[in-house]
Amino acid sequence: MGASRHAGVPCARRTIFTAFRGAAEDLWGEAGLASLAAGLPPDAREETLGSVLLVDEWLPEAYVLAWYEAAWSGPAGRSDAQYCRFLDRMMDLGFGRVRKFLLAIITPEGMAKKAAELWRHDHTTGELSATTVGREATLTLRQHVYCTTPLARRSIAEIYRYAMSLTRAAGVTATHVLEADGSLQVKIRWT
Repeated sequence: MGASRHAGVPCARRTIFTAFRGAAEDLWGEAGLASLAAGLPPDAREETLGSVLLVDEWLPEAYVLAWYEAAWSGPAGRSDAQYCRFLDRMMDLGFGRVRKFLLAIITPEGMAKKAAELWRHDHTTGELSATTVGREATLTLRQHVYCTTPLARRSIAEIYRYAMSLTRAAGVTATHVLEADGSLQVKIRWT
């Protein structure tokens, strides 16, 4: 992870927060971004919006959870459709830009095979595994803060669904369930 003032806590790569900010501005403008910012805890607001440049390469995953809640309760108005638009746009501006070449050539099955590697690039903790059978992938996230709240689980299910749709797969749907062991299982299907 390198030197960071957040050493020892689960962290996400800063590009996620850059994409969050861009998605909020694209969808809701400056007023929407201000509304979202007002819903963030002071430390998350300062470190993710307080300056044009994010200093640390890694920021706490708790800030991701705070962004989810602030977007959901703020400018998305607790609308699942609006909230998913935000997550999808964030993916376009982050993962979609960074992985543009990969997305031009990969299949849904190939994406599932690379899931753990892609996860590890952007997160310091958690274990993601994937299996495919026909036109269905099962992704299982273990030992991660995203498994702990209903909104985080819904967010990750949509993020995985949208990532799979970026492979040009059609009719991509996702369902998710919290397993008894605390892991999150997301089933993604495509036509």
